[in-house]
Amino acid sequence: MQLSVAEVARLVSGTVDGSPYLQLTGAEVDSRRVESGDLFIALRGARCDGHAFVTEALSVAVAALVRYDAEFDALPQGRALIRVQDPLEAYWELARCERRRRGWRVAAITGSVGKTTTKDMLAALLAPSLAVGATKGNRNSTLGLPAEILSQPKGVEIFVAEAGMSRAGELDTIGSLITPQVLLYTRIAPAHTEFFADLDDIVRAKAELLPHLDPAGTLIINALDPHQRDFPGATSASVLRFGTSTADAWLSDFEDRGLLGTRFRLHLPSGEVVVELALAGRHQAENLLAAATAAVAFGVDAVGIAAVVPTLEPAPRRGRIHTLAAGITLVDDSYNASPLAMRRLLEMLAAAPGRRVAVLGEMYELGEQTAAAHRKVGQLAAASCDLLVATGGEGAVELAAAARAEGMDPGTVHHVSDAEAAVRLLNTVLQSDDVVLIKGSRGVGLDRAVDALLGWEAA
Repeated sequence: MQLSVAEVARLVSGTVDGSPYLQLTGAEVDSRRVESGDLFIALRGARCDGHAFVTEALSVAVAALVRYDAEFDALPQGRALIRVQDPLEAYWELARCERRRRGWRVAAITGSVGKTTTKDMLAALLAPSLAVGATKGNRNSTLGLPAEILSQPKGVEIFVAEAGMSRAGELDTIGSLITPQVLLYTRIAPAHTEFFADLDDIVRAKAELLPHLDPAGTLIINALDPHQRDFPGATSASVLRFGTSTADAWLSDFEDRGLLGTRFRLHLPSGEVVVELALAGRHQAENLLAAATAAVAFGVDAVGIAAVVPTLEPAPRRGRIHTLAAGITLVDDSYNASPLAMRRLLEMLAAAPGRRVAVLGEMYELGEQTAAAHRKVGQLAAASCDLLVATGGEGAVELAAAARAEGMDPGTVHHVSDAEAAVRLLNTVLQSDDVVLIKGSRGVGLDRAVDALLGWEAA
């Protein structure tokens, strides 16, 4: 964003307190993340109201977008307020205007698993030949994504956006913000089931992006996922399918090299190449296949894709592998968890040599499926690991109980209440050459356990 306060006020039908000539270069909804040049968006949330942080934010930010009736102490020198009826709606409209003004081609990545990794892979595959901007981390919501749109640097040609949801209607809003030319679905599976009656409801919510896809663009669907079969009928865009040998793109000659990654042949509309991927697990190879199919839609050929693959590595907290003292291998997948993602990582752990240790946190936002989902993961853990540390509340209790019921030695199954307790236990039970997988929902905070084991100071 390269706009003055006055220009922003005009776009969102607002009024200005302070200087209208100040220049804005980005936007942020979290007062702790604002940078010089930002517009702070003051939003009212379920737990707190961003208007309470406006004064703090304006110690760094240039201006704040606030409600008409909000009252503050004296405005700091060289700062401005843009007053509107509804800051959230104004924020979204500003993001829509920026997307139109910049004229990007946009790739949207959605699904229930693999979104962030696939987004990062696609951005890397496009970067050698195009000027690429992308959402950071998993800023994929109706709150985080507009800030990413409004904070992209000059010169971006293609914007790669992760699109996430936790409730129906959110992807419809996101679609209106990004209007993609390429829309990629990874795989749809139970996630955030607390907010949906069943998997069919999740599928319908994921389909909310389809009407926003450019009719002259490309829809990319996973041929292995039956929930996506009807999506092509909802758009006039061209369609590319990936995942099976009868699709437009698929894998063959797959060689699982455990924690060293995988080797396989990529079959793409633009040619065939053999690649070695350092990210472990077949699911990561499938993420690369999805990203490569989208890259082809932007004109990148198979040779160009193969040249980038050796540089790919997992995003932080998403499968990064560390070697600790005494030859202990730590697999950090602590960022988040869903039932399908848990299964995939446990399958990878099961193939590892040595004693296998699983530190599994609760999975959140599963609603009525919570108990059954944790029991299923417990059963999988019993078949995949030699030592289990279930971390968290009732879900973790269910997980540990299911592992014992599946025949796992009770002496090798532990339940602890939090990440700190998990670390204390691990410090007493880990042995040379163990392979340790750490995975759980973000709220469990198992990233703190990873940092403690690595000797880092916890954030």
